[in-house]
Amino acid sequence: MKYEAIVIGCGPAGLSAAIYLGRAKVKTLLIGKSKESQLIKAHKIENYFGFPEGITGKDLLNKGIKQVKKFKVNVVENEVTDIDKIKEEFKVKLGNSQEHTAKVIIIATGTPIKLSGIKNEEQLTGKGLHYCVECDGAFYQKKKVAVIGNGNHAAESAIDLVTFTKDITIISNADNFNFSEEMKKQIKKHNIKLTNEKVSEFSGKKFLDTITLNNNKKLKVNGVFMACGTASALDFSSKLALNINQNILVVDKNNMTSIKGIFAAGNCSGRCRQVANNVGQGCNAGVNAIKYLRNKQVYFDYSR
Repeated sequence: MKYEAIVIGCGPAGLSAAIYLGRAKVKTLLIGKSKESQLIKAHKIENYFGFPEGITGKDLLNKGIKQVKKFKVNVVENEVTDIDKIKEEFKVKLGNSQEHTAKVIIIATGTPIKLSGIKNEEQLTGKGLHYCVECDGAFYQKKKVAVIGNGNHAAESAIDLVTFTKDITIISNADNFNFSEEMKKQIKKHNIKLTNEKVSEFSGKKFLDTITLNNNKKLKVNGVFMACGTASALDFSSKLALNINQNILVVDKNNMTSIKGIFAAGNCSGRCRQVANNVGQGCNAGVNAIKYLRNKQVYFDYSR
């Protein structure tokens, strides 16, 4: 489906941006998994304007989603697995394989990267261990590769690797796999192997060549692609060649990234991880996205 704007992430920054877009009657899609928002983990928030008695993160999140829907924003509880730039638009693919297009993207996915904690991950990054199939998959033509992760992001990464090799194993690094039905069909279709084990260590002298599982079984591989959890801002930045600095998306005063039409707000574009700050960033990204779409120099959201 075609939209004018797609907001990725349903935390304070994404919800704030979506509210402004909705009030401006911009056709907007908000994509995110509310149950995975960091906000929902906050037991009580006492430093956010307007709630002198405090409010739980869950209640604040639910109020935000209700407010977004009030302004006719379409809210989808799903994850984004891929973004492509096609001429003047962006194509966004979801975990259920649905695709949507928009002229503007606002990335509000939270912290862009989180190391898995597997031994030697950081030391071997770029030396056989990668985070972006589109960037580095071509190095592994007809090689043996593994994808680490148990969700749709991992499945999508493995499916993308089929272009380069047929010897692909997804290792859950969790208690079980959590793929959508469509992803399960694609994994079966491409004969991608599944190993439901946790990874304890990556090893190799100059380059990664061995994965050690918690049962002490060792797997010889030529390369590994990390895809734990859902796709993050760092994954999108790698695919789209967005500028990053110290794992933070670089944005200008308008919260626009290095690619016109893509904005970022919240923890993925700053280090002040407070609800108030993220709401403000979402507001700035939303207002400037409206100006970008409507080709306006000035936009005011008057009460009505």
